[in-house]
Amino acid sequence: MTRFISLFAAVLFTASCSSLIDVNLFVVGEQTALEKQVLGTYSALGEDLLVYSSVRGVDTDGSLNTPPPATESQRAAFAAMRNREYNRDDVQQLLLSGAVGEGFSGMLVSRENSEAPATLSEAEVRQVLIEENADREAILLRLVETSGVDEGSRGEVVAIFADINRDAAPEGSWVQGRGGEWARK
Repeated sequence: MTRFISLFAAVLFTASCSSLIDVNLFVVGEQTALEKQVLGTYSALGEDLLVYSSVRGVDTDGSLNTPPPATESQRAAFAAMRNREYNRDDVQQLLLSGAVGEGFSGMLVSRENSEAPATLSEAEVRQVLIEENADREAILLRLVETSGVDEGSRGEVVAIFADINRDAAPEGSWVQGRGGEWARK
C-alpha cells in the first residue's frame, strides 16, 4: 500500500511539474541487473537535474546561495539534459520526417535519401544532429561512470541507452535494430 501511495504521489508531482520536465516511463519485461541499474541511474539523473536546477540563487536575506556540489561529468550531463529539452521539438520533427533515425548505438543517424522538414534548413538539421549526439554522449558517459562497469561492459550500457532512446522515439520514427536493420517504429 505504501508503494502505491508513493507511486501515486510521484505521478501527481510529475503531472504538476509537466511543464518543467519531460518524464518517460519505461515498462519492460524481465531486466538484467545492469539494465535495472542503468535505468535507475538515468531516472535519478533527471531527478538530480530537477533538484539542482530548483535551488534558488538568492536566499531570503539577499545572500547568494551556491548550488549543490556536482562532479564535472554530472554538470556536463545536466547541461546535456537541458539542451536536449531545448532541442526536443526539432529532434521529434526530424525523427517523424525520417530525416534522422534512432541508431543502434544510441545516437541519432542521418538517413540518406530522406527529406528534412521544410521548417529546418540543412545547416539547422546538421546543428541539431551534432548537438543532440553530443548531449547523448555526455549522458552516456555519466551512465557508464555511475554504473561502475568496466570498459568491456561499456557496450552493454550503450545498448541499454540505445533501447531507452528507441523506446522514447515517436511512433513512425525510423529505428535501427542491434543487427543494423532499419524499420519504422
